[in-house]
Amino acid sequence: MKKLFFSALIVVFVGGLHADASSLDSPGNIFIHQRAASLELYKKAFLSQEEKLKANGIEAYSLHRDLKDHYAFILTLKCSDLQKGVSFIRSPEYMAAMDKAWAKIPMIWYGLDTNERKYTNQPQMTGGIVIAINQVRDYAFWLKCFKSESHNHPGRKYKNSDYSIHHLPGNPEVAIVVHEASDVSKAPTFMISDPMNGEMEATGVVGLEIWYGINIEEGTF
Repeated sequence: MKKLFFSALIVVFVGGLHADASSLDSPGNIFIHQRAASLELYKKAFLSQEEKLKANGIEAYSLHRDLKDHYAFILTLKCSDLQKGVSFIRSPEYMAAMDKAWAKIPMIWYGLDTNERKYTNQPQMTGGIVIAINQVRDYAFWLKCFKSESHNHPGRKYKNSDYSIHHLPGNPEVAIVVHEASDVSKAPTFMISDPMNGEMEATGVVGLEIWYGINIEEGTF
């Protein structure tokens, strides 16, 4: 399995957005990976924009710390209109507000909801999150294969739950899969194991990148 770095994924996103932008005015999720000076400053800079986030169709969020980088954070955002939400997150206004946390240039993934990600108000969370972006030859074929699996694979060594699936049109198409992990520290070894690589190749995955986060909090606006 060839692993793609994020510089390659930017091309996919820009191409998909320009090629079929009209299809993105539907519910979806944004996924952001960003380094900052501290969790406290990052959270404050983000939540200070609550009214503007709501005005741009962003309805809920979850916040996570990167599994291996203490100064990197993962945000997931629920959007009623994905195109509108992405435009705001990419805007100079949003970026300037995040500069107060000494935030670096973010990595941004996004996709339309195929299986919705659920959000509730949880000021304190346990466990972690796994976010995998897959470049696929044929999304319909990949999705059929994914849904036919039980995902209770031997050797996982952690409890997996609350799967959501998100799709970005383009060439190649993009499938983003998110799930909760009871012990996210065990997820990296499993996710890049030979059996998982074989399964992904069989379902038409041609590129893969994965984020692992420790759950911090989740909320609705």
